Amino acid sequence: MAAHGRWIGAALALGAIGSLQEGGAHARTDVAPDAGPGLVAAYVKGPYVQALGPTGVTIKLEISTPAAARVEIYAVGGSDAPVTAATSDAPLAFHAVRVEGLRPATAYEYVASAGGASSGRGRFTTAPDDARPFRFLAYGDSRTDARAHAAVVRAMTATPADFLVNTGDLVGSGADASDWSTFFSVEGAMLRDRCVFAAVGNHELSRNDPATGGAFLRYFAPREEDHELARLYGSFRWSNTRFFLLNAMDAWTGDERAWLRAELDRALVEPGLAHRIAVMHWGPYSAGPHGNNPALASGDVLALMRDRKVDLVLAGHDHVYERGAGSGLKYVVTGGAGAPLYAKKRDIPETITFEPAYHFVEIAVDGERVDLVARRASGGIIETCGYTGAGPWSCEGTRPPSEQATPGAKADPALSAPAGPVRARNGCGCALVGAASAPGAGGAALLALAAATRRRRRRR
Repeated sequence: MAAHGRWIGAALALGAIGSLQEGGAHARTDVAPDAGPGLVAAYVKGPYVQALGPTGVTIKLEISTPAAARVEIYAVGGSDAPVTAATSDAPLAFHAVRVEGLRPATAYEYVASAGGASSGRGRFTTAPDDARPFRFLAYGDSRTDARAHAAVVRAMTATPADFLVNTGDLVGSGADASDWSTFFSVEGAMLRDRCVFAAVGNHELSRNDPATGGAFLRYFAPREEDHELARLYGSFRWSNTRFFLLNAMDAWTGDERAWLRAELDRALVEPGLAHRIAVMHWGPYSAGPHGNNPALASGDVLALMRDRKVDLVLAGHDHVYERGAGSGLKYVVTGGAGAPLYAKKRDIPETITFEPAYHFVEIAVDGERVDLVARRASGGIIETCGYTGAGPWSCEGTRPPSEQATPGAKADPALSAPAGPVRARNGCGCALVGAASAPGAGGAALLALAAATRRRRRRR
């Protein structure tokens, strides 16, 4: 009875947060028919989809009581018998169950069971093994404001996509279990059916130390071939595009830079590849408070990416929407998924569009063409734009935002842009790992600002 009472308390707490997002994840006890008497488990996180590829998927879940876990995969519209299944036999509270032997570009349903509790059915479609068109949603900086985060997630859920890309700062503190509980309560229903490929942010790292990224790796580790990686960077391919998930808080003088160079070299000769997209938290350029990432410039990473045909850099860190181009690279800053919005702090020649708004970005890839729609969570569109191959941005024919609405989104005055500069409620702490100083006055000032912010930091 005592254990059951503790579960009820946890369920009520998670349920209160989960109600922010319609259909949000709650701790639940969907007891399986064969559950023994008194055997009750709660799904604390998940199940949710990870590492989705052409022939395999990882289903992750966390339960209140350690137990073995099983995942069964069903054909959509097929028989009631699973087409395949996988089991994690160890009695654990957290499971990452890998299922292989699936068919490319095929829709499946899945059910997870653990500790006498069975989840509802989730759904996913495997990656293609050919160069067919696809669509994904990019977003980032969901920390701090669960209500704004939930509004963004509602708008994303109403927008069809094959998968999601997150530019980091999922939570206020990667070491705070309650922050992760809030994140999964808001995004649980969406992540049950859509795989998110996430880049690590500075808020997932304590003092930006890579050794402190254990919680991020547990929930969103990159995968390579037959195993998850114990590092904060990796890559994956979808159709004709290879994505590079990077730890932007690195000093870019060691292992990650060497790995990126080698991976980009391999991508130059990868059959059927048309696009290369880098995803990182602190990108090369920004007109917001954090500004440009000095380590990318000092480590010559921009030239490395440009010379090896990176089309686009997706970033966050500044809580705005920004699109631009510089050093031969096109970039988008999408940091408007819940953190306090920032106003423009500087004019830089690379910026083309800038708007502080809670938003996400819809990106469609079709052959050589890449098109994006930046959608406000409160309704309407910031802009539509695109490019072909290595060509420049081309945004002709964009309709006024008032003529374009985000499907399913409702206007919310509380999600409007700030009238002036907004200071984050949680300190950034965004100095680069291993970088005592940055070259140039701008970089030095930026790191001094980060140090001052850390001294003022006061968790709420």
